[in-house]
Amino acid sequence: MPTRPLRSVLDPLRALALAAAVALGSALAAAQTPPAPAQPPRPRPAPAPPQKGKPGQKPPPEPMMKATVVTEGAYPPFNSVDAQGRPGGFEVELAAAICQRARIDCRIVTTKWDDVIPGLLDKRYDVAMSSIEITQERRKRLAFGRRYYTMPAAFVAAKGAFPADGAQAVLKGRTVGVAQASTHADYLEKSSRKLFRIKRFPTPEEALKELAAGKVDAVLGGKVALWQWVESRDGACCALFGPDVKDVRTLGEGVAAAFRKDDLKLREAFNKGLADLIADGGHKRIADKYFPFPVY
Repeated sequence: MPTRPLRSVLDPLRALALAAAVALGSALAAAQTPPAPAQPPRPRPAPAPPQKGKPGQKPPPEPMMKATVVTEGAYPPFNSVDAQGRPGGFEVELAAAICQRARIDCRIVTTKWDDVIPGLLDKRYDVAMSSIEITQERRKRLAFGRRYYTMPAAFVAAKGAFPADGAQAVLKGRTVGVAQASTHADYLEKSSRKLFRIKRFPTPEEALKELAAGKVDAVLGGKVALWQWVESRDGACCALFGPDVKDVRTLGEGVAAAFRKDDLKLREAFNKGLADLIADGGHKRIADKYFPFPVY
């Protein structure tokens, strides 16, 4: 058999070795090549800038604080509730104006009288504007703001019975009715018990009924309540007479908003709003809607 030349035998072997070397080199190169770096995370889009108002227009100021103002809602014209259940009256309108001046975000609510002060102390309410008279006894538990009205006492009697401008002396020896356990009863006891006879009644309404029936000569009470009564059908018999009765010791310093003693910041803001209203006539404009005589 003829033999193949040596070269013809070696050439295929060289080709195989060369291919193996090339494959090995490619594998080594791939092993030594570092992996491609990871793609960096996409940056989040920046938040859109806040919209600006019109040029020259100032943004509205933020309220300084929030407060719940409570009133009784059953003592017109000071506080009442309309047919839709909305609070109204002198104190409600005044409270809203004070809050606006002081930049306080106020919510005005009503509750029964017996719950006004306990609710304030229990922190269910922050301000009480419900014709609360300033007294030394109440100062032990409450802090009062600036006085916002003073309601003097007055006498009422049958029309023509006494001079319209008559002093208390015209009642000498007469019988004067008054509601028991009231500041008006305290005043009569301390100032006039030797001047005339004092007859006490469970309520002011009962005293006025006795006056209309001619069983007492006069009645002492709050001027607003008496004014409302003489304007009604039941009080058509009678009229106010004499000067206003004022006495700080027994009738009090007046009426003010009540606060918790530790709520100094709110009280100061409220006082500032009220002072601004008094200074620019806003208080008087509100009061004139409800009363035909001064109340401050």
